[in-house]
Amino acid sequence: MNQNSPKYVALTFDDGPSAYTAAILKILKRYNVRATFFVVGAEAEKFPKLIRRIHRAKHVIGNHTWSHPDITTLSKRELWKEITSTNIQIEKIIGYSPKLFRAPYSSINDTALAAIKELGMTSVLWNVDSQDWREEDPLAICKYTIKNLQEKNLIVMHDGDRYGSGARDQIVASLPKLIKYLIKNDYQFVTVPEFHRVAYKIEGWP
Repeated sequence: MNQNSPKYVALTFDDGPSAYTAAILKILKRYNVRATFFVVGAEAEKFPKLIRRIHRAKHVIGNHTWSHPDITTLSKRELWKEITSTNIQIEKIIGYSPKLFRAPYSSINDTALAAIKELGMTSVLWNVDSQDWREEDPLAICKYTIKNLQEKNLIVMHDGDRYGSGARDQIVASLPKLIKYLIKNDYQFVTVPEFHRVAYKIEGWP
């Protein structure tokens, strides 16, 4: 890692909003960090106040489909419905529609990618998986994430608890530790659109 070049980190949260999102928003506010939330349409419909809070705090909101399917199993029409219904729901709550899309389970293929592009959306994956969906120990999440850090990091975490990952207490507990480490080690926090500008285009990762 070149010591002189700037180090970037974009924190991203998938599958929400949920009851855990409020705690995550408080932590981000405490450390003055902006993040990107890839929200599920059905959860946005249930928790519009949390969507408004994410938006008010100037975090970026992205689209994570309406019902969290494996999009590679869908027809183009079904995929478009998943994406557009989520965009409509988010626009109804905050007045604008996301331009970023993240595929559930990181499951994506060329057909889906082309369909997403046709809708004018940018597909976003990641290059650091926090393993928060698998690990129950907050310290293990921190250590695993830190061990895999690069110069330019797009980290995936989860604030939603409905899609196979169970409770989110461990990510809430690990987040302050991780943020403190990143601050201490001179990482600059960016949102995904900023990451695209200052780091590099990430189409097709990993």
